[in-house]
Amino acid sequence: MGGPIAGQAHAAAAAPAGDVISIGDPHALGQIDLYLDPICPFSGKLIRSDGEELGRRIDNGALRVNVRFVNFLEKYSASGTYDRRAIYAAFVAAGESKSSDVAWRFIQQIFSKENQPREGGDTDLSNDQLAELAGRAGAPRSAQDLIRLGLPVGYDSKVIAANNLTLLHEFPEPGVPLVVIDGQVINDEEWLSRLPA
Repeated sequence: MGGPIAGQAHAAAAAPAGDVISIGDPHALGQIDLYLDPICPFSGKLIRSDGEELGRRIDNGALRVNVRFVNFLEKYSASGTYDRRAIYAAFVAAGESKSSDVAWRFIQQIFSKENQPREGGDTDLSNDQLAELAGRAGAPRSAQDLIRLGLPVGYDSKVIAANNLTLLHEFPEPGVPLVVIDGQVINDEEWLSRLPA
């Protein structure tokens, strides 16, 4: 599944499979599972504070991030469907581009201060807006078109989120964001120092 993409010397193929989007070299020394909820302000804070460094380590082949999206805060989104639509968009962006670089950039976009909807807010992102963010991240037109349609073609985000939520609830404190290294939850602020740079 991994390997170089033309024009991107270091970027491994993004591999959306089952309930996870695997971003980075499958043989990277550093491997983490990252549980996120698209509307969760703390998930957003983590991606905004550590996303650039994670992206650098993904790009240089040191790290593989297995992103596991959940949607338990979705009821606090203005549309009531935002998490599922954002999760679907992330899977489509990764699957259609097959680029870890594009997949990670899209995740950074949806969690950016400018774009992440507020929990309990009056608005969230439409499918058209999600498609536009995918385009900005470098996803191909095919991904943008699928995101605009919003039909569960290839990925059922409701099932993906439910399956990941089941896994999340196996941990003692099942909140998000959650960083898991070698099956162990890491909740100290220096967690990046435990991973290869």
